Amino acid sequence: MVHTHVLGAGALGLLFAAHLRRAGHSVTLLLRSQAAVDRFVRAGGRIVVDEVHPHAGPARAEPVDGIQAELSSGSPAGSIGHLLVVTKAHDTLGAFAAVRHRLSPGATVVLVQNGMGVIDAIRSELYVSPLTPPAADTPTFIVGTTSHGCYRAPGDEFTTHHAAVGQWIFAVHPPLPGAPSAPPQSAMAMADALRGLPLGAVEAGWTDVHTQLLLKLAANAVINPTTALAGCRNGFIWPHPPAADAASASDGYLPLACAEIAAVYERAFPHLRDALSAPAIEQHVTRIIRDSAHNRSSMMQDVAAGRPTEIEWINGHLVRLGSQHGVPTPVNTLLCALVRLRTAAAAQSE
Repeated sequence: MVHTHVLGAGALGLLFAAHLRRAGHSVTLLLRSQAAVDRFVRAGGRIVVDEVHPHAGPARAEPVDGIQAELSSGSPAGSIGHLLVVTKAHDTLGAFAAVRHRLSPGATVVLVQNGMGVIDAIRSELYVSPLTPPAADTPTFIVGTTSHGCYRAPGDEFTTHHAAVGQWIFAVHPPLPGAPSAPPQSAMAMADALRGLPLGAVEAGWTDVHTQLLLKLAANAVINPTTALAGCRNGFIWPHPPAADAASASDGYLPLACAEIAAVYERAFPHLRDALSAPAIEQHVTRIIRDSAHNRSSMMQDVAAGRPTEIEWINGHLVRLGSQHGVPTPVNTLLCALVRLRTAAAAQSE
């Protein structure tokens, strides 16, 4: 059994924490404020998992007890051996930096975020230094992606509503040069714990996980900004509203956006050309839209609530990748600009 600290007590973080605890592992939520810790204690130290997805039958809420909570900065250095980070992409670097001193030697960190570039930012900002040997104090990173859909309703701070059942696929991230190639015991124990969760968990090689991460990035890059700007559920994107049939819809925005993403991927990741072709990406994005037709994307919810979005880690990442490899990205550049404008306008109107 492993003791896992969960950084990011949002809907997905709560789902992982609850399932880890159900599997018999000890779990500690790392919360931002003492007030949040106190609220969790008053709530009985429990997380409620509300199964509301179509496959669950009648909606049911199941409490999970015996979970601890503490301030993210509240314990001494070396107190965290296994850290699960389930924060928004734009919050991850700062949140991780705040608890980095607490990682014990040989610690394992699991990253679960939308978008891409988070692990590169963590490594370049916090672990690569000309004064420090490569990977001298770098934890082992496990990177994963999930298609489970969750949300928190207002007033349900420690309840996660599990709205869509998906898969959880993960891999140990390739180490920095100079680091040991074999995963340490800490990482093997964490991988065992993750495999045991009833979340469709699959451990795979890095190439397979990287491919899935890039496909998820493509789906997020199409669905999230479009629904955020239109204020619609995912299913409204495909097929387009009733007047248009699927054939006419396929001649429009969706294939254009997927073709642009495929062009970026082909130049940046030529070894994945077949898996990330324009037809493969469009097929994947269409399936995600249909499977999550009734869902509200996280970016749509953030824009509606006046919160910062993950646009820079999704479409912005594609724009930067395209620029790096000489591939024009007019669709993603426009989506970035429009979401930034929408977010700024919402903030100014408050």
